[in-house]
Amino acid sequence: MTSEDDKHTLESCRIGMAGHSDEERFSLENLDRFDKLVIIAVTVIALAGSLLLFSYTGQDQSLRGGNSLSRRAVVIISPEFDNKLKVAKTLLNGGNLTKARELISSMIEDYPYDGRPYMLLGDMYVRNQQPVAAMLEYRKGVDLNPDFLDKKAALFRGKQIKNILEEARLAIGGDLEKRSEDPEFEDHLEIYYYMLRRVAGSCG
Repeated sequence: MTSEDDKHTLESCRIGMAGHSDEERFSLENLDRFDKLVIIAVTVIALAGSLLLFSYTGQDQSLRGGNSLSRRAVVIISPEFDNKLKVAKTLLNGGNLTKARELISSMIEDYPYDGRPYMLLGDMYVRNQQPVAAMLEYRKGVDLNPDFLDKKAALFRGKQIKNILEEARLAIGGDLEKRSEDPEFEDHLEIYYYMLRRVAGSCG
C-alpha cells in the first residue's frame, strides 16, 4: 500500500505547479528561455505589422486627400489623349488658336493632373505674345511634371522656358507706372523668381 506521504509525492510530480495561483503559474519567472523568445518574436511581428499598416494607410490617404506631391509627374497613357495632343499642336502650328484653345481647355478639364495640356496652353500664349500668361501655364505644367525641366527626359523644355522667363521679366518690370495699380504684380514677380529657381536647379 502507498502511504499518504507517497501519494502526496506522486501527485506533486504529476502536477508541477499545483497549489500556485494562475498569476504565479504564467509569470515570466516561470517561463523557460524558448517561451520567452516566442513571446518576444510575436511582439516584434505584431509591432512591425502595425507599422506597415499605418504606413500604407497614410500613403493611401495622401493619394486620396489632395496632396500636391502625390499628383506630380502624372502622364496619361491613352491613345485618345495622345491624339488630342497632336491635334492641338497642329492647330497651334497652323495658327488656329481659337480651336486650339477649346481643345486644350477640354483636355485640362478631363485630365487636370497631366502637365502637357498646360504646356500647350503656355505655347498658345507665347504665340499671342503674352509671356507672363505663358509663364503661369508653364509653372503649372512643371509643377505637375518636373520632366519638363529634366534635360535627360523626352519632355525637356528647359531652354524654351528659360527664354520665356526672360520675356516675362521684361513684361513684368517694363511697365513701372502700373506696378502700384496691378494687384497681380507681386504674384507674377513671385512666380517669376520661383520659376527661375526651378530652372536653375534643373538639369538644363
